[in-house]
Amino acid sequence: MLARRMCRMALRLWMGQLLLLGLSCHFYSPSRGRLVHSRYLQVYKWLQMAIHLVMYWGYKDYSRGFFPKGTFHRQGFVLQVSDINVGLQLCSLVVQDILSVLYERRVCQLYNELAGILRKDLDQSRSRFYYWAFFVKFHNYLHNFNIVFSLLMISGIRTMSTEDYLAHIYYVYNLVARESVLFFYVLILLDLGEALRLNSDQEQETGSYEELRRQLRRQERLMGIGQEVHRIFGLHVATTIVLQLFFNTGSIYLGYAFFNHPPNAMEWNPRLQAARIITLLMSLVVKLSDCLLLQIVCEHLIKQENRICACPLTEGTRDSKAIQRQWEMSLLRRAIRRQSPPNKVLGLFRMDMRCAFALISSSLSYGIIIIQLGYVHI
Repeated sequence: MLARRMCRMALRLWMGQLLLLGLSCHFYSPSRGRLVHSRYLQVYKWLQMAIHLVMYWGYKDYSRGFFPKGTFHRQGFVLQVSDINVGLQLCSLVVQDILSVLYERRVCQLYNELAGILRKDLDQSRSRFYYWAFFVKFHNYLHNFNIVFSLLMISGIRTMSTEDYLAHIYYVYNLVARESVLFFYVLILLDLGEALRLNSDQEQETGSYEELRRQLRRQERLMGIGQEVHRIFGLHVATTIVLQLFFNTGSIYLGYAFFNHPPNAMEWNPRLQAARIITLLMSLVVKLSDCLLLQIVCEHLIKQENRICACPLTEGTRDSKAIQRQWEMSLLRRAIRRQSPPNKVLGLFRMDMRCAFALISSSLSYGIIIIQLGYVHI
C-alpha cells in the first residue's frame, strides 16, 4: 500500500511539472480516470515550444564561451566537442517537437485504453518489478535537475554571471523535456508488462469458451498496443541514446582534462577536484543506469509477451474441445511469433541484456578514444 501511494504521489508530481513547463496538452481527470486533451494547454505548449527553439540559439552562443580562452591546453578540441554536443541537443529537440505534434494525442489514447483494461478487466496489485523499475526511473528523472557538476566545472575559473544561471535553467528545461518523453515511454511499457502478466495468470475456472476468447483477444490487443508504442517512440529513444552516448564521452574527456591537465586560470584545489570527480561519476552512473533500465524493462516486456495463457479447466464442460482447440491455436501463434517477432524494440532492433552491456562498454570505449584524440589533435 505504501509503495502504491508513493507511486501515485510521484505521478501527480510529474504530471504537475509537465503542465507547469508546458510539455503536454493533456491533463489527468480523476473523475473520468483518463488523460483529457485541453485546447488551452495546447496553446500554452505551442508557445513554450516556440520560446524553447528561439532560446536555443542564445544557448549555442553561450556554450562557445563557457570556458574562457586559454583554459585548456587543447581549447579548440574542447570547443569542437561542445559544439557537437549542442548540435545533437538541437536534433533531439527537433525530433521531440515533431513527434509530440504528430503523436501525442494518439499516445494518450493508447494509454487511456491500456489504463481502462487494467482498471476494468485486470484490477489487481502491481508486481515488485513494477515498483522497483518505476522508482529507479523516477530517481533518475529527478537527477536531471542536478546542475552541481556543471557549476563545478567553472568554479574557480571565472565568476558566475546572470547568463550562467539563465543558461543552466534552459539546459535543465531542455533535459527535463527530453527525459519526460522517455519517462512516459517507460511508464507505458511497465503498464503493458503488468497487463500481459495479469492477463496470462488468469485461470478459466468455469471452462467457458467466451472467457478464453476474451482473454486471448485482450492479449493480442495488448501486444498490438506495444508494437504501436515502440514505433512511435523509436526515433526519439534512438536519438536520446546517441546524445547520451556522446555526452558520456565528452564528460569523461573533460574529467580527464581537469584531473591531469588543470586549467591555467584555476588554482589547484584538492577538495574542488574531488567534488568534480565525484559529481562526474554520479552523472555517468545515472546516465548509464537509465539506459540499462530501459533495456531491462524492454526485455521484461518481451518476456511477458512470450508467456502463455493459463490452461483452461475443461473437464466436464460442453464445449471443452472448442476451448482446448482455441488454446492450442494460441500456443501455435505464439511459437511462430517467437521465431520471427513482429515487434522490434525502439523500432530499430530487438533489445536484450547483451545490448545493454554493449552500450555501457561502448560508452567507456568511446571515452578512451576521445581522450586519445585529444592527444593527437592540433
